[in-house]
This record gives sequence, structure tokens and C-alpha cells, in this order.
Amino acid sequence: MPKQIASEVEKSLRQRIAAGEWSHDGQLPAERDIAKEYAVARNTARRAINALVDEGVISRHVGRGTFVRPADEVDMNDILQRVTGVSPTDMMTVRRLVEPQAAAIAVTMASASDIDAIVEAHEMAKAERDPAKFEYWDAQIHHRIFKAARNELLMSLHDILRVIRNRDPWIELKRKRFSEERRLGYCAQHEDIVRMLKDRDAAGASDAMLVHMNAIEMNLFGRLN
Repeated sequence: MPKQIASEVEKSLRQRIAAGEWSHDGQLPAERDIAKEYAVARNTARRAINALVDEGVISRHVGRGTFVRPADEVDMNDILQRVTGVSPTDMMTVRRLVEPQAAAIAVTMASASDIDAIVEAHEMAKAERDPAKFEYWDAQIHHRIFKAARNELLMSLHDILRVIRNRDPWIELKRKRFSEERRLGYCAQHEDIVRMLKDRDAAGASDAMLVHMNAIEMNLFGRLN
């Protein structure tokens, strides 16, 4: 019975929020006042409020109270929690969009030392046959290309992608699909990217990176999404 009552309180609060009842300052009554108004126990009122918090309809602020969240409010914590749980296929879709552009921007923005750092990572990756060590230098190539683009927002997006790439589902998928033949293929694709960066060919760098992204996706999933 309490769960049913909590759902009824939640439904009523949701309707009142939609009607704009608390739109003047956005603040809902205190939990004890809601419990009293609906003639329910405080833990029942708490369950109803928690359900709305979990959905993002309202938000709690310690020491201030509970407030209606504007429809267009962006919560970075919510965003980070969602993106770190995305699927490998979603991850690759974003990489195919972002990484070719990062390579093109790096052509314009990279210093000579930036290019040297990318070349160094590429040479280290070519020399490594151990999967874990190759993966490290492979990731360094991409990291240094983003760094060379000298765009803080782009770099932050790459940092989010790196967090996802370091999660267990992604690591396990790459481990299962790794082979020496594919390592050599990736090295050849990296070689093309590096050559375009050194030649300061933005379109060529973008195209070479897209070829690389497509190869990764085909190797991981057997198809392009």
C-alpha cells in the first residue's frame, strides 16, 4: 500500500509542477509539509520526491530546498553519468564524426614539436607487438592529434571519449578483436595520417582519419553503423 500511495503523491506533484504551481520561485514545499498536505508518512512523501529527483523533474540543493528544474537546464553530472555508459557502437559513431575534424584542425594549428610528438607515438606503436603496449601508443597518437588541434572544447570531448575507451566493455571488445594483422593495418593507417599532418594537408588528414575510423569499426563490429 505505501508504494501505491507514493506513486499517487508523485503523480499529483508532477501534475502540479506541470501546471506551474511553484513557478514563482521554483521551490517546492518541504518534505514534512508535503507529507502533511497529503496525509501520508514522511517516508512515503520522500519516495515520491525521490522519484521526481531521479527523473530530473526536480533537484535538491543542500541547505536551500527542493526546486523545479527548468526544462532547458543542463546538468553536467547527469551528462557525464549518461555518456560513460554509452555503447561501443555509439562511441564509434561519435569518433567517426569528431576525429577526422580534429586531424584537419591539427594540420592548421599544430607546431613542429606537436607533429614530432605524434610521429614519436606512431613509431612507438609500430615497434610494439604486445597488445596492451600497442594500445597505449595507439591511444597516444590520437591524444596528441587532439592536443595539437589546440581547441579546449574539442580536447574536453576527447577526454570524455578516453574515459569511455578505458571502461571494461570497450577494453574487452578490443581484446577479443585484436590480431597482428589488424595491428599492422592500423599502423599503415596511422602512417597515412601522419604523412598528411606533416604535409599540412587538412583534407587529406581528415580523409585518412576517416578511413582509420571505418577500419576500426569494421574490425570491431563487422559493419559500419
